[in-house]
Amino acid sequence: MLRIVPFFLLILLLTTCKKDKRERLFEIQIPNITFDIPAGLSGVLPRVFELDNLTTGTIALAKNANVDTALITEIRPVAATLSSIQGNGDYSFLREVAIRVCRSKSQQCYATDEAFNISYYDDRRIGSRINMNPSLPNLRRTLIRDRFRLEVLFYVKSGAVSPTAISTRLDMVFEAVK
Repeated sequence: MLRIVPFFLLILLLTTCKKDKRERLFEIQIPNITFDIPAGLSGVLPRVFELDNLTTGTIALAKNANVDTALITEIRPVAATLSSIQGNGDYSFLREVAIRVCRSKSQQCYATDEAFNISYYDDRRIGSRINMNPSLPNLRRTLIRDRFRLEVLFYVKSGAVSPTAISTRLDMVFEAVK
């Protein structure tokens, strides 16, 4: 009986797994978004950096790849990096960073618009570069258009303060799939 259970679980696992049949059409790179994190940043509430009316380039990329935008079923976040422009900034005062992407001219982005995030639950030294984790939303409705709104939320660790102003560059990568 005990030998049958692992075999049965293996068969069940193999029959329920399906291959991802989506085809990657092209990559959307949104590089060199620059902003400053001010000195003295602290508190419980997040500090929000926001930019509206940024260009996606999705329509031009689809045209260059010879792809009809109607074929795009999903635009997924792939990677995002925050880095100190001078290379000597230290983000160790941060507890969490979230990047939200929503439609241009929106009043605000919501938690469901979160494309990337990272959380630190210990006192590790982060350094001058943060590699963000992609979230799960399908951003097709937002990034299929020419323009979008970006919000970067910074949560500071309890009792910590940003020691100096940090000039920061944000680079993001998304992929369009069918």
